[in-house]
Amino acid sequence: MYRLLIVDDEEFIANGIRASVNWSKFGIIYVSVVNSARKAKEHYSKHPVDIMLCDIEMPQGSGLELYEWVREEHPWTECVFLTCHADFQYAKKAIQLGSFEYLLKPAPPEELERVMMELIKKISKDRKSATIVIERFWQDLLKQVTPSRPDNIKEEILKHNIPYTSKMKFLPVLISIHHWEKELNAQEALNMEYAVTNALEELVIRPVATSHIVRIKVNQLLALFPTQHTIETREEEFLQEIVKRFGLFIDLCNRHLGCHLSCYLGQPTEIHDMRGMVEDLEGFRKMQVNAVDRVVHIEEKITHETPFPMPSMKVWSELIKQGDKKKLLVESQQFLESLKQIEWLNSKSLQKFYLNFQHMVMQTLQQKGLFTEDMLSDHFAPERISSAVKSVKDLQDWVKDVLEIAMTSIEGPGSNETVVEKIKRYIAANIDQEMSRQYIADYIDLSPDYMVKLFKKETGLSISEYILKERIDLAKELLIKSETSISNVSLAVGFVNFSYFSTLFKKEVSMTPQEYRKRFSGM
Repeated sequence: MYRLLIVDDEEFIANGIRASVNWSKFGIIYVSVVNSARKAKEHYSKHPVDIMLCDIEMPQGSGLELYEWVREEHPWTECVFLTCHADFQYAKKAIQLGSFEYLLKPAPPEELERVMMELIKKISKDRKSATIVIERFWQDLLKQVTPSRPDNIKEEILKHNIPYTSKMKFLPVLISIHHWEKELNAQEALNMEYAVTNALEELVIRPVATSHIVRIKVNQLLALFPTQHTIETREEEFLQEIVKRFGLFIDLCNRHLGCHLSCYLGQPTEIHDMRGMVEDLEGFRKMQVNAVDRVVHIEEKITHETPFPMPSMKVWSELIKQGDKKKLLVESQQFLESLKQIEWLNSKSLQKFYLNFQHMVMQTLQQKGLFTEDMLSDHFAPERISSAVKSVKDLQDWVKDVLEIAMTSIEGPGSNETVVEKIKRYIAANIDQEMSRQYIADYIDLSPDYMVKLFKKETGLSISEYILKERIDLAKELLIKSETSISNVSLAVGFVNFSYFSTLFKKEVSMTPQEYRKRFSGM
């Protein structure tokens, strides 16, 4: 989407230019007209401009003088001059200023269209290239590769031809992804983060000229909005619009991407102070444990802890000893769920709960003659506390996992069969039936997430991979040792669709069931 400003002191001619071309086919969705350099500057104070079509000789300042000002204050704008004067000096000055084209009036519509087509191509190419350069500029600044001194920053801006000026300020917004509704592998998470970035670009970034997205680290983005003029003249309106757009962005991520995130608004900041502001936002993010799916301004910063009554850890300890897993899981999750109602809950309060709960579990297991070093070393590692108290949901997941492990360990001595062995036995007994991780989890009385993690850790295979392996192994045995039809073999190993069975078999064994039977039967 592009914005065009036509500047001509003759209103009739300016409106004629606006009406003579179908601007929308070039992606130009806003076309504005002003009749003087002064009014053009006023327009710039309120609206971004991508392209300026400008007359040269006008009252209250020439078009050349106006473009000199534009080059200094709004370096993203491309300019095409339209004039009645075939004056070499004018053309020379226009070229020196960097205008894209110099056309004589009256310019035929087809000539304007040709110039627009070439100009849009140039803008698109330049911005794609500039986006990479600008993101690297900000990343180097935030990582201190580029020192945060005005002279060093100015040197980098000139070196890479970045369209920033020394007077520019930016409004930073830190976007932090909390969690996904579905469990994703590394590649899926990368693809989904790319989808989130595209949504951010479409809904928030693109409508604001010269704004940019900077990837800070996994699950964390920084949006930067230039604020000169806009903030000075319409600060409240601008912030309201930004908050509104981020609200739409969060809603889209929730509904269509299964992504839950938070957006933290900073304050307008000069480039050399941006690293400090982003550090403040990061510290602010760590303190806001209930800010999921919200837009929060740094001015709302919490200056004190939000106390809440701790549950009775003695009661929870007794429930662990008694093996009442169902009651304890319900009670602990309900307690943590209630914390989501505390609007300004901070991470220090969650840390207190974390440490009390950790101490209770360790003490209870030791009383039962069990050692946490063997079973809970990962969950009780010092670095785990930072991830467990990022949000109430993260703490809920951590508590659930710890209780699953603790309760399973206490039950273990009364049974010679491990959890993984129970899972394998269930799969073997139901190999010809439809199976899901929820069915298996219900059978062994564990949460699906914990069961999947445990099985993968013990066997190196996901449950779905193990089921497929067992089905293919049984199919191979039936093909060799029996004369039953291949369609019946398919049913016997849980595949109703014969074609799908054959496809999977060939993928796993590198031959069809018919070929396998022919080669190995009678051996």
